[in-house]
Amino acid sequence: MDEHRLKHLTEKQRECLRLVYAHMSSKEIAKQLGVEPGTVDQYVKTAMRILGVSERRAAARILAANENAAQPARAMREEQDVFEAGPPRPSARWPLPLRGVTPADLRPLQRLAWIFAIMMAIAFAFGVFLAGLEALSRLGRTLVS
Repeated sequence: MDEHRLKHLTEKQRECLRLVYAHMSSKEIAKQLGVEPGTVDQYVKTAMRILGVSERRAAARILAANENAAQPARAMREEQDVFEAGPPRPSARWPLPLRGVTPADLRPLQRLAWIFAIMMAIAFAFGVFLAGLEALSRLGRTLVS
């Protein structure tokens, strides 16, 4: 019965379920596949509906069991399976990470650092604007005199 249902899974759904089986979160899977976490959730939910299960881990186990049955030398219990970590996650550089890190990856102190940096940039820009206005005002007074 599961084999018939497994035929209806797309390759993206299978890929997501393999990574769920490797104990990865939707966020980690999304980074690895280059999609949004919501897209990963939709792939997994659709796969769960196709397989008739209510938990993502159960769907991942069904797929893994089917794929392991196709490769008898690899058949083993889930607890014994080797889980690959995937590509290394970009490390958040302190205090202001600039590339490869989304706002959701920032720690609270890093978020505060970003807020402070943005406030300082706004204050600096406003100061430059006011200095420019004063310079124009002085220039206008000297031209009129």
